[in-house]
Amino acid sequence: MISLAYTVIAFASIIGTIVLIYLYGYISAMMPPRNAPSKFIRSGIAHEKKVVVCAGDSITHGRVSANYVDVLEKRLGTQRFVLVNAGVNSELSWNLLQRAEDIIKCNPDYVSIMIGTNDANCILSEKVCKRQMKHMKLPQRPDERWFKENLDLLCKKLKEKTSAKIGLLSIPPIGEDVDSAPVKLCWRFSQIIHEVARDNDCVYIPLLETMLDYIKLKKSSSKIHYTDGTETAMYIALVKRFLLGKSFDEISRGNGFAMLTDLLHLNNMAASIVAELIEKYLLKERNGNE
Repeated sequence: MISLAYTVIAFASIIGTIVLIYLYGYISAMMPPRNAPSKFIRSGIAHEKKVVVCAGDSITHGRVSANYVDVLEKRLGTQRFVLVNAGVNSELSWNLLQRAEDIIKCNPDYVSIMIGTNDANCILSEKVCKRQMKHMKLPQRPDERWFKENLDLLCKKLKEKTSAKIGLLSIPPIGEDVDSAPVKLCWRFSQIIHEVARDNDCVYIPLLETMLDYIKLKKSSSKIHYTDGTETAMYIALVKRFLLGKSFDEISRGNGFAMLTDLLHLNNMAASIVAELIEKYLLKERNGNE
């Protein structure tokens, strides 16, 4: 009986430890950005600087991916801009559209939008699609047409309710196999984004094209390839990041990637590329209006 009691206690301790580790990783990954829209709005500070809202999913949120918004803030330095991070983990284009008012309340002068990776991932994987439809409370199954409708409506709403200049970034590649089905789908999404930018008088920012040029130059030797979804690679990367304390670049190198950490998220080099592209967009728009 004593042996059985010890076994039960040991088993319960292991389960408890696993639960605590999961909760720690989850809470760490879900913490909102320090410069989230809600915090910016609550501050009530009147800014003389131009307000830039960077909108998107986890890649913009910057907890499970290198934070390009923070890199952009450092690159701009003493330039007259204040940055707001409107990225939320796991979101699709429809979810971002529902948050349009959060962006509008920031009274932005400029908005950059990078969305669509999770829409594309749902199209690629039935397993991901079922999980996302439930978790993100989607009203329909994601597809390319719906993505275009959502992005178009978002641009129109921002155009109607703000005076902001809007830049639309093409999405990063899903994996680094440049001839793979996921990357080909990313190209189709980028074409859609380009069309929406043109139709709404927004600026198209070629992120996918720039990242793939770099991946080809560096001759990526990725050890992880897309099969049916991205969860396993992502969860392993999160364990390495939040429990083992590894940097995004260490995780990226361990997986043989040039730009990514898992199959979706960015290392510091990729975050720098995003920041540089947005910086060029901002300075060109600002200088053109002076």
